[in-house]
Parts: sequence; C-alpha cells; structure tokens
Amino acid sequence: MNANNFPYSYTSAVSTIMINMLSVAIFSGLFFASNQLSAGVPFQKCWTQWYDRDDPSGSGDWETLSHLHKENPGKICPKPVAIQAQTLTGLSVAAAGDVIYRSDTTAGFVCRNQDQRNKKCNDYRVRFSCPPSYCNEDVCWTKWYDRDNPSGTGDWEILSYLNKENPGMICPKPVAIQAQTLTGLSVAAAGDVIYRSDTTAGFVCRNQDQHNKKCNDYRVRFSCPPSYCDEDVCWTKWYDRDNPSGTGDWEDLSDLHKENPGKICPKPAAIQAQTLTGLSVAAAGDVIYRKDTTAGFICRNKDQHNKKCSDYRVRFSCPPSYCDENVCWTKWYDRDDPSGSGDWEILSYLHKENPGKICPKPAAIQAQTLTGLSVAAAGDVIYRSDTTAGFVCRNQDQHNKKCNDYRVRFSCPPSYCDKDVCWTQWFDRDDPSGSGDWEILSHLHKEHPGKICPKPAAIQAQTLTGLSVAAAGDVIYRSDTTTGFVCRNQDQRNKKCNDYRVRFSCPPSYCNEDVCWTPWYDRDDPSESGDWETLSDLHKENPGKICEHPQYIEAVTTDTNTPANSTGDIIFISSPTKGFICRNEDQDCGCLDYKVRFGCRC
Repeated sequence: MNANNFPYSYTSAVSTIMINMLSVAIFSGLFFASNQLSAGVPFQKCWTQWYDRDDPSGSGDWETLSHLHKENPGKICPKPVAIQAQTLTGLSVAAAGDVIYRSDTTAGFVCRNQDQRNKKCNDYRVRFSCPPSYCNEDVCWTKWYDRDNPSGTGDWEILSYLNKENPGMICPKPVAIQAQTLTGLSVAAAGDVIYRSDTTAGFVCRNQDQHNKKCNDYRVRFSCPPSYCDEDVCWTKWYDRDNPSGTGDWEDLSDLHKENPGKICPKPAAIQAQTLTGLSVAAAGDVIYRKDTTAGFICRNKDQHNKKCSDYRVRFSCPPSYCDENVCWTKWYDRDDPSGSGDWEILSYLHKENPGKICPKPAAIQAQTLTGLSVAAAGDVIYRSDTTAGFVCRNQDQHNKKCNDYRVRFSCPPSYCDKDVCWTQWFDRDDPSGSGDWEILSHLHKEHPGKICPKPAAIQAQTLTGLSVAAAGDVIYRSDTTTGFVCRNQDQRNKKCNDYRVRFSCPPSYCNEDVCWTPWYDRDDPSESGDWETLSDLHKENPGKICEHPQYIEAVTTDTNTPANSTGDIIFISSPTKGFICRNEDQDCGCLDYKVRFGCRC
C-alpha cells in the first residue's frame, strides 16, 4: 500500500508525530553532546529497574514519568538524562513496530492505540538513566528454576506453578525476570520467539511459534527482596590479567581459565567487575564492550571519550568449592527465640551481651535457622536484616503467625572471628617519603625469602597505627595478590599517603602457627557414587591418629598429587570438620581418586 491510500488525517498525524520526535531527538542529541563536551568525561550509564505501570487495554500504554514518580517515590531521579522502552517480551520499540506518541525524559513514554494500524499498542516497560545512587547494582536474584522442558507444547515456566512448587522461595511480586537456556544462552542469542516473559505470568516459549517448531529448554530467575535470595553467594577471588596499556583491558574468561586452572568454574553464574581502586563500572564511566559469563570482561580503549579504559579486575559466581572459604565471620549468636512476638537478634543487645566479640560496624550479616536453613529456604517474611539494627523476624508477619528460630553472625575484621585465618606476619618495606608507599610483592619476596607464598590468596593492608584503608581515606592505586600494595602521593588531596604495612593469606606453613600434619589417607575410590574421605569414617578407621578438631584439610590426587582445586572436579565438601567428598553425579566423567590429610595443632 502506498502513502496515497492512507487517509489524510492519518498521514498528517504520523508526519506531525515524526517531526516532533525528530525535533526532540535533535534537541536531545545536541543537549547531551554539549553536556559531554563541557564535562570532558563520558556519561555514566546507570539505569534504574524496569517499570510497567500501565497496559494498552484502555487508550494505550501510558508510562508517564509524573505518575511513575508518584508511585515510586525516591526510585527515579527528578531529571533523568535518558529513557529506554521495550515490550514485556523484551522487544525494542523499533522491533515492535509501533508508532510512539512520546518517549522522552520529560513526559516519559506514551503509545496510543489510535495511532496504530491495528489500533492496539504492545505492552511496554521503561527505565531511566540516573545518577548511580538511584540504581541498584547489587541486584538480588533468586536461584535458577527449570520446571518444564519443550517436549510437549513448549517450555512453560509459569510463575504461579513455580510459587506452588517452591513455597517461600520466590517473592509474591518480583520486580524483574531473567531467562536463559540451560546452556547459558540469553533469549536474544537463542533466537526463539517468546510468547510471554514478565513478572506476572512468568516465561512461556511455545513450539508452534518457532521456525523449526521446537523451543530451546529454558530456566528462569526472579529479582526479589534480599530475604528471598541466596545469601551465601559464592564469589571467586578477584582476577586482573590485563591492563589497558595496549588496545584495552581484556579479562577474557578463556584466558583466565588457562592461567588459573581449577580456580574458576567452567560455567560461572555471574560476573562482577570493578577498577583496581574499587570503583564500580558505572562509577568509572567507561563504555564496556563486553561483560558476561561467556566471554568475560572487555573494555576497549577506542570506545572511550579519552581513548583509555580504567584498569579493571573481575570475579565470578561459582559453586562453593571454587570460592575463598576463609571469609572472616564471627561465631553464630542466638539471643532470642520466637516464643514471644518474634525472633529479635538485635545488634545493640548482642554488643552488650557479648562485649568485644562483635565489631562496632560489621560489614555484613548472615542469618539462618538453628537447623541450618537459609532465610530464603525457611520462607519467613523478614522485618529487618542489616548491619545497623541486626535481624528481626516478627510472628505477626508470617502466614502461620510463627517465625522460625534464627541465629546470626557478622562479617568483621579478623580479630573478631572465631576462625584461625592463616595470615603471614605484617611487612613494611617502604614509607611515603618518596613518591608514595610501595609494598611490592616481588620486592617483599626477595627481601623475605620463604616467608610469603608464591601466590597468596588474599592481601590485607593497614596503616602502622592500625587503621584500615577505608578508615585512612587514601586513594589506593593498587592492592592485589599479583602486584602487592601501592599508594601514590600524587593521588591524594594532601599529596601524602599514610604509611602502610601488608600481610598475605597463605598456606599454613607460611604463617606464624605451629601446625602438624597427619599422614595422607585414602579410604575410598570413586568407583561407585564418588570419593568419600569423610572425617567421621577416618576417625573410626584410624583411632587416635587424627585430632578431634582439625584446623586444616588438604586433598590431592593419589597419582600426581594435584591439588583438588586444580583438577577441574566440582568438589561437594572440603572441610576440616567434615572431610572431603567428590560426587560422581556432579562431574562430566566421574571424580578422580583423592587422598587427604589434616592439619592439627602441635
């Protein structure tokens, strides 16, 4: 059909709309360009969550900014610098094909049914670009769920069914949904036509809609309040394999796998990146070329306004066996039970009742039931869980009017923890009288032969007066287990760093501890369900040979003495109090054969 066949009023309206939109686009482009040029830095792309306040059942889809401000106080900045819109199924506006009446940072987004050829808009959601304080970078996601496969009419990951089959694990009203194939492909990469993907219905892929009449097999997860998420998120240590001195900063996952065998799981669930000085990607303001769990992280110099990326490090979310288990947590505390109005594990009371045992300002809090269930698994509605108030579960908020009985622990400096964390002595090889304080690991190795392990697992720094880096307030140029610690005077407001000392987390033999190791034990092989080197069985089979409460455990293969964490096997348990378990069901080709030994106090 050519333009002459359209009624004049329709073509005139469309022309007017397009001219108005073009004018807005030109004005916006000039405005943003002038702002960027005057500021001299690229815009920091921090996006709010998606909002969907209307549907096209009436006169259209009206995602107006004034209404969104009223309905979501404090969640959207007063003057956003950009807006994005997409259908609830994830299609861009261009792909959806609707004629849009308005899409800007003043009015918001409006699609009118009267402007469409079929007289009906798609259903849209919007988000806004705001200062970082309006964005939630630490999105809390549930675990992945896969309740269906496409062997029937398609893959139906229905939210109502998921709620019934997983009581208490998914919040009643998720704020977002993500879907990916079981092999980790995004919906866009998989190429399927998706019938539905939203936080009301869930996710539906119908075989009949596909070119080959068959959907991929998908899994889904939901963004919920923190109490519904897995609180024991297992992150690997930070890795920094490249710097932007060449074409950019290429933290390739394939290269990281090769350079750190067995340290990063084959298929990470998530990736995080930050600059070496601790800035988030959003705060750094760089344009990122790639950041995902397939390729890794790539920042290209040519994409930046100043032609130079910041220097980044990355870490990955993996099964617990790949993570640093030497997290410093206090012991568990249980000061209350739900026999009254609920379970009130108040931090101020815990401080009074346990003087000197919990740091004044914990960095994190964890809660679990006395039977070991996470908050998400227990399914209770939690009134408060933070490092200011502590933890509160109120009976009145529960469906059955009764909370579970909880205990809590806090993340504090090592001196407050009940673990014998293995740290070297403190080293102080430099002071800031020159260009800064350079506690370089290679120099420390030369100056203290045999005192620091070749590849430390972690580094800590503090001033000579005992202040943490955060408390001292200096801008730190580098702090990692490859280079060491560097504070440059030129980076400070007063042009002078504090004087720092450092220490490193190493195997016990490098620490100031008297550790005695047992002989190696190999009580099982992986011929059946796996290799079960459990401490309880080893105690029974070797009476008096292993201390009752070992402090450390080491596991290596029986043939080549390869450490378990370097073999690529997924380890189910490796604990000095429980022993070592590798299950065949977790591997592609079964477990290797391991032997273990335990570190006891001499």
